[in-house]
Amino acid sequence: MTTTVSYILKKSTEQTLGALKGLLSKGEAYAKAINCDEAGVLAQRLYPDMYALPRQVQIACDTVARGAARLASLDMPSFPDTEQTFAELIARCDKAIAYVNSVDDAKIDATTKTTLQIPMGSVTLPMTGEQYLQGFILTNLHFHAAMAYALLRKQGVQIGKRDYLVPA
Repeated sequence: MTTTVSYILKKSTEQTLGALKGLLSKGEAYAKAINCDEAGVLAQRLYPDMYALPRQVQIACDTVARGAARLASLDMPSFPDTEQTFAELIARCDKAIAYVNSVDDAKIDATTKTTLQIPMGSVTLPMTGEQYLQGFILTNLHFHAAMAYALLRKQGVQIGKRDYLVPA
């Protein structure tokens, strides 16, 4: 059996954003347990020039949703960056998972060996659909999910590797 680009994209999205939802739920419970305004927990950064938790989640979600659209030659979905609570961030993850799962597998898989033009800042890089999935979509998904994990853990949320790996 050949593992397809669509299968990897959809399963990785479900697992990583599913686990991210669990991390966010634990962050929300933690803020309530210590009687802290969740805005304070959400505003933390690992370093001043890095994004806070909401932006990390938004980028993880956008990466897979826009990646699915680009792979399937569809218009880019638009998710306004308005989330200010844990519940809204969890809902953002749900929207991204639903969008990725709604994209036709055949359309995604049709670009596996096709060279796509991927905009990256001021340059455009040629990548096959397979390269784009492996070298950009999954890399960014995992980076931003790991940053969200680190931001919560840094503040004392009791989460571990299993929480990062297993969907809630």
